[in-house]
Amino acid sequence: MKFKKLGFILVGCTAQNKTTGEATTLQTGTTTASAETQSTEQLSEQPDKAKYNEYFTEFYLGKLPLGTDANPSNVPIKTAVFIASEDQFCTVWTQKKDIPAGSFSGAIYDTVAKKDFQPKTAFPMALNAGGHMGSEPLTYPPGKYENKVYIDDVLVVVIPFEVR
Repeated sequence: MKFKKLGFILVGCTAQNKTTGEATTLQTGTTTASAETQSTEQLSEQPDKAKYNEYFTEFYLGKLPLGTDANPSNVPIKTAVFIASEDQFCTVWTQKKDIPAGSFSGAIYDTVAKKDFQPKTAFPMALNAGGHMGSEPLTYPPGKYENKVYIDDVLVVVIPFEVR
């Protein structure tokens, strides 16, 4: 299986399974959805809950051991904390409907410096409805960040995470 790299994520069509593990908090609109915990952390900006609900049923960050890739038999463990020397950075989501080419984009925001660590980058290919996951080596220095996802330039996901 091939994954396509999009700045902060790799994209591939596969994951339908869910794995329990460390909790992460998904921030959508003014509500917080989390399997195990809720965050009181303030977001840099609020995502559009209605647009998120139109396109996604779930979207989370996960980790795998360094040097491994996300695939159906190696599903990332949900987390909001990454260890730079040990973890592979992963994104996992389930999409309700197709997203046209160039409409899906993402950025990594540094919450301490209050600026983009990786500017918004559009994914050039269409993404079909279904499960998606990807992984990449962790290249962020220690700090606190937000993973931001946009559809048609509308912010739909903001997930805080930390690199140690």
